[in-house]
Amino acid sequence: MTRTASIVGMIVNPNAGKDIRRLVTPATHTSDVTKVGIVRRAIVAAFESGASKVLLMPDNHRLAERASDRIKGDIEVLDMPLSGSRFDTIAAAHVFCQAQVGAVIALGGDGTSRDVAIGWPDAPLIAISTGTNNVFPSAIDGTSAGAAAAFVASGAVCLSVVARRSKKVVVKIDDRDKSLDDLALVDLAFINSMFVGARAVRDPHTVHAVISCVATPASTGLSSIAGRIHPVGRWETGGVFVRLGAGGRKVRVPLAPGSFTTMEIAEVRRLGEGEKISLSGKTVLAFDGERDLPVSAFGTVTAHIEATGPLLIDVEQTLVLAAQALMFDETARHISEGNHVY
Repeated sequence: MTRTASIVGMIVNPNAGKDIRRLVTPATHTSDVTKVGIVRRAIVAAFESGASKVLLMPDNHRLAERASDRIKGDIEVLDMPLSGSRFDTIAAAHVFCQAQVGAVIALGGDGTSRDVAIGWPDAPLIAISTGTNNVFPSAIDGTSAGAAAAFVASGAVCLSVVARRSKKVVVKIDDRDKSLDDLALVDLAFINSMFVGARAVRDPHTVHAVISCVATPASTGLSSIAGRIHPVGRWETGGVFVRLGAGGRKVRVPLAPGSFTTMEIAEVRRLGEGEKISLSGKTVLAFDGERDLPVSAFGTVTAHIEATGPLLIDVEQTLVLAAQALMFDETARHISEGNHVY
């Protein structure tokens, strides 16, 4: 992709870190004030490091406007209709793709990163964790994220050097007279439930099976089931399939932060790159920890794992290369002195 300008796009999910799990577990609440602070630091650092423009996704909480208030620079909040749902993130990511944004900073959990990938499959992404289960995103300071995004967007640091292609679970649903394609960046779960409901998976007894492309013992959520039985790292090929059922190995897992439960494991299978697995029958599919799609008794779900997810930018490596190239020296600054906070 040829970049006509060093544009950085930013997405902040106003609902991330606020779901129902905070009522029943010790999960951390991520406030609007915290999110505004992260985005504000990222904007300032992006201009400091050479960004010519910052695009922001709007939201019903007006986080973008609050974060950009009184910051000088070419800042644009996208003019787009709002649904107050995940579709805002998908739409914003698609607009960023069309605008040839050089790097995207997304604040949220696993679900937010998934929505970015749906809107822009090849997004050059810095995913900052502000959600509940943060397996895909990482705890990154806004200042560092903004600087790294600008260096990549401007071409000062080459994207191909500091970004790696992430994995995803590719999902195909055939149900009666319809066929759908979808994806997960961490895990796909099959839930024995009648309804999507509040989306978050809270009852461990409803989990029938999980396909994970990232499963580490340190993770929280559905991927922790596989992570504590058959770990699979972020950059390893393939993944793992786990079927839950009585009579098997019993493992303690944290399905939500600070909340543990016992899961009985009926089957564990390592999945190679591109190896397909199919399950049929009535279920609700949970993508990256959130119930999203009911499947009828006549439906079949086929999934496999491949390395075609977003391009994850290594923030630390980007900043190391910038330092080695003397990009932080006063004489190497890309900016005018006007881009700063009052």
